[in-house]
Amino acid sequence: MSGKGSRKQKLIRAPSDLVSKLSREAASQGKTLYSYVTEIFEQATRAYEMNRSLKEVLDTFEVLDVPKEAGTVYTPKDVLDYLIQKTFRENGEELQQMWYHAGKWYGTYLKEKFEQPFETFLQLLQDGKWDLNEVTMNKSDEKIVLKCVSAFISQERSLLLQNFIEGAAHSLGYKTQEKNCFKGIIRLALFKSEPQGLEEQYSV
Repeated sequence: MSGKGSRKQKLIRAPSDLVSKLSREAASQGKTLYSYVTEIFEQATRAYEMNRSLKEVLDTFEVLDVPKEAGTVYTPKDVLDYLIQKTFRENGEELQQMWYHAGKWYGTYLKEKFEQPFETFLQLLQDGKWDLNEVTMNKSDEKIVLKCVSAFISQERSLLLQNFIEGAAHSLGYKTQEKNCFKGIIRLALFKSEPQGLEEQYSV
């Protein structure tokens, strides 16, 4: 490999199939293998300096990329709350059903893409874009108790988020055993159900 003369070089052993793959990727980007591998090492070091492994960073990015793939559009909180409150008064049940089915789509998508879809969904809820201060999950055998707490979201948005979470949980093979929703507080008790068809009875 050739590189910058100012840098000392050291031979690192690596599996030949991995080197071949890196060579092809470097060539496709118009880079030398040396510069491409150096860039990878620099970014890995950057992750470690943040007390994160490169795998951890990439796994997080993969999860956070889900909303973009789902066509999610981020809206200012005040605007969103205004639209929700205005629509909820006239079509509250229909709006809750829409959020439920949006959750089912998320759950189905996560099930196809990730080995641990429910844990991935939990990470999505924790990513900060839902205005939740706390998201906790207690799991025992086939039962899950999920609690979400926020100091910011309205009663209406709490109800919609509850339906969104239920939709995702149902598509991931859980049924609702108990649910409580107040302004900024959502608590769902879920249990593992037998595999069923895609269509489930929706209830508000």
